[in-house]
Amino acid sequence: MAIDSHIHLYPADVYHSPVAWAGPRDETYWLSCVNPSKGKSLQAWKTISELLHDMDAGGIEKVALLAWYWEFHDSCIENFSWQLEWLKMHPDRLICFAPFNAKGGQPALDLLESAFDAGFKGIGELNPPAQGYGYDDPVLDQALQLAAQNNAAVNFHVTDPTTRDYPGKIDTPFDSLLDLASSHLNTQFVFAHLGGCEPLRSEERIPNNVAFDTAVSPLLYKTPVYREFCDKVGIENVLFGTDYPLRIFPRDINPPNFLGPLVELRDSGLSAFEIEAITNSNPKRIFNLL
Repeated sequence: MAIDSHIHLYPADVYHSPVAWAGPRDETYWLSCVNPSKGKSLQAWKTISELLHDMDAGGIEKVALLAWYWEFHDSCIENFSWQLEWLKMHPDRLICFAPFNAKGGQPALDLLESAFDAGFKGIGELNPPAQGYGYDDPVLDQALQLAAQNNAAVNFHVTDPTTRDYPGKIDTPFDSLLDLASSHLNTQFVFAHLGGCEPLRSEERIPNNVAFDTAVSPLLYKTPVYREFCDKVGIENVLFGTDYPLRIFPRDINPPNFLGPLVELRDSGLSAFEIEAITNSNPKRIFNLL
């Protein structure tokens, strides 16, 4: 059984009409990602029941249910309420990461406290440039300290600057992320999307408190990069993730599932021991599930 370290999920009142939901909340960035003005959306929608079915079909024991990187704190409150409801229903299958926007100030920190009290294991996905605050924001600094105090991981979105443009693509300076991790060595960081593959291009030292998830890799890279990436950062620092239910295999006519990404990972030249680490033992250790 495997653990997927990076998925998202939304309730029916959100995905039935993304425009109607996002408009009054002014969540224009999220809307541009899931309902782009040009081109076909890669976003699919799944219910909690469909998620559990797909998990069983794909041999997925647990998933890390990440929040979106909302522009406003009120949206974070809503996102937290969805996750809390689902977590209460399926505590054995979900690992929840709390929503956060530093612009929310003390209420944003209070929301994190409530999330940790409810059994949440992390914060994120965060994307400060898209959310309207800086990596040096003092409220973010306090959130990262809270994460350390609660043995919680923090997931940051990382963009690969070398890939083609796509709806929602935004610069996430890798140096700023490394500086943040280096200044919070007691906090466990997860850089999403293989850290934009920046470790393959940078000679900067990666702090020991940084891991990387594989979410969206099949969509971004025609040739799997897992072997090269694991050799560079160390197999113990890589987590399997999909970004389910995003259509990361756009030519596949089947609905998004966990099987395709798992097959690509298993066919990438990694050993059975390495696959087990990426899909099982690493997330259990990094998310404090042992």
